[in-house]
Parts: sequence; structure tokens; C-alpha cells
Amino acid sequence: MVLWIVLAALAQFISAGIIFIDKYVLVSKSHVGKPIVYAFYISILSGFVLVLVPFGLVSLPSATVLLLSFVSSVTFISSIVLLYTALKEGHASDIMPVVGGVSAVATAVCASQWLHQDLPPAFIPAFGLMVLGMLLISHFRLTTRQKFLVVFSGIFFGVTAFLTKLIFLETSFLDGFFWSRMTNVVGALLLLVIPANRSAIFSGYSGSSSGTKGLVIANKTLGGIAGVLTLFAISLGSVSIVQAFAGLQFVFLLVIAYFLSGWFPAVLRGEMNPKGLWHKLAGIVCVVLGLAILFVL
Repeated sequence: MVLWIVLAALAQFISAGIIFIDKYVLVSKSHVGKPIVYAFYISILSGFVLVLVPFGLVSLPSATVLLLSFVSSVTFISSIVLLYTALKEGHASDIMPVVGGVSAVATAVCASQWLHQDLPPAFIPAFGLMVLGMLLISHFRLTTRQKFLVVFSGIFFGVTAFLTKLIFLETSFLDGFFWSRMTNVVGALLLLVIPANRSAIFSGYSGSSSGTKGLVIANKTLGGIAGVLTLFAISLGSVSIVQAFAGLQFVFLLVIAYFLSGWFPAVLRGEMNPKGLWHKLAGIVCVVLGLAILFVL
């Protein structure tokens, strides 16, 4: 049990850093910073799993694995388009707690209904504390449009995690990892069918500097590492608890914002607003307490 807990926590630390780089690109880079463009490149970069093919590590999928992979890719791409649209407009430390809270709830509901997983006895009160902490951290500063974006982004993220667990129950880790990533590539290519998307994606690529492209690729490489760690944790342990570990990401987000706000004021302005700082700190206490209850009791 210890291994998958460590992997889940490490993935959340890496993801916190990735979020701020995403925010920087979305706010500062007008071409590649369009949410649909960013979502395309994130999904298309999943094709790196092709390196597994020459080593004979991948086998043909069953119809069930292929179907689950395609559906999970649809929910994944939908979630990141909604998330990056919200991030472009609002503050990461407000948006991510709500997305994480909704995602954790959605995953727990799906897992309890269809996986019949045995959750820790203290799961419900711990879960409630974590959700309360997420809401306090977000300080309820979201507009109606942003609430819509983050709620549905969280639901899609939660369903994606649940479908990923189903894939790992049907096949090996490497096969499940490969096919769930390759269908992301197919989903990205399908975005090109819509003319407006195609125009934005191609202009975003040609209009961005090599430095920006390198930053996006490097950041998405980190995202790939965090994703592998999360998927491995899901394959080894409880998908509900792995999703609940999103609470740690919010703690990491605030720590990073505190230390880097002076370096990137245009990107991090408002993340450490003194007016909402006590709400955020109270939220952190709730999140940490929820995690402690979850694994101690």
C-alpha cells in the first residue's frame, strides 16, 4: 500500500508545478495559449507511447479495452479543454481545488456504484473535510461561467480516472497505458475535423516561438511523468483514494505561489490575495486533516 500512496503524492507535487507553467502559457502566449490548441498538443504528445511497440511490450486490445480507452479519451480531452478555459480566465488556486473536489466525488461515486470497492471506515468524514477544504481554498471567487467550467471539468476528470481503473482491470498495466494514450492521439486528430479548431491549432503552431514550443513540450513531458505515476498508483490501489490525493496538490499550489509570486506577478497575481488567505489556510488544514483521518483511522 505504501508504494502507491507515495506515487500518488509525488504525482500531485509534479502536477502543481505543471499547473503554474500551464497558467503562464495560457496567459502570456496568445497563439498556443488558446485552450483548444493547448488541449490538442497535450493529447497528441501522448503518442510517445509508440516507443513501446518495437520492444514487443504491447499486444492487441480486446474490444472492451478499446471501447473504454476511446470513451476515456473523450472525457479526458473534454476535461482539459474546460479546465484550460477556466485557468485562462481565473486563478489556479481558486479553480484547481474545485476541479479536484468534484473529480474526487465523481470518482468515488462511480467506484462505489460499479467497482464495489472497500473504502476505509473513515472515508466519508475524511472526504467531507477534504471537499470543505477545497471550497475554502477556492474562496468562492468563481463566476457563474467559471463554476460551470470547473464542475464539468471535474466530473469528466473523475469519470476518466474511473474508466482508467476499468481498463487496468481488463488488461495489463503496459497494455492499458498504451491504448489509453494512443486513443488520446486519435481524439486529438479528430479535433482537426472542425475547421475552427484546425485553423486555431495550425496558426497556434506557426505563430509560436521555438522557446514557447520547447516550454510546452518540456511541461507536457513532466505531465507525462505525473500521469504515469498516477496511472501506476491507480493500477495498484484504490482509484477513489488516488483521486482524493488531489488535496495535496492544492497545498503544493499555494506553496509554489508563495515563493514565485514575486518572480511572475502577471501570472500569479491574486493567487496569494491577503483578503482570502485565511480561507485558503483553513482549507489547507481541512485537506491535511482529511488525509490524516483517511489513513490513520
